[in-house]
Amino acid sequence: MFTVNKNPTHDDLRKFGWAMLFGFGALGAILWFVHSRKAEIGFASWDGSGAQIASSVMWAAGVFCCVISLASPAIAKPVYVTWMSVTVPIGLFMSTVMLTVLFVVLLPIFSVIVRRTDPLRKKLKKGGTYWEDYKPHEPTIERMRRPF
Repeated sequence: MFTVNKNPTHDDLRKFGWAMLFGFGALGAILWFVHSRKAEIGFASWDGSGAQIASSVMWAAGVFCCVISLASPAIAKPVYVTWMSVTVPIGLFMSTVMLTVLFVVLLPIFSVIVRRTDPLRKKLKKGGTYWEDYKPHEPTIERMRRPF
């Protein structure tokens, strides 16, 4: 199945660093924003709560990963391999869970809705035919500009 790349190239490490910077940065910003909305404090104010500390730690981790991946690939390689070794099984598990939910929950609901509404108009009309009456369009210049 999926394996961890134990010998990443410099380009892989650089991409990893940028992904960690933007990923941790976005997660930290979302956490900070949600906390500031809940606590009804200003967006830029610091109250020392756990959410704000967690946001700051996420930002620091993102900056750390980006800096070491750009500055020293030798130090970034064990971080990359460790991170991927931890997250690949999580990704496999979550994709299995999501596909199971899709096929067991959402697909049957969609199937019931489609069978009830007949969006493809597959049910026979009166007279035993699928024929639909043609409604001609008025021949105007505007209509000729939009043929479909």
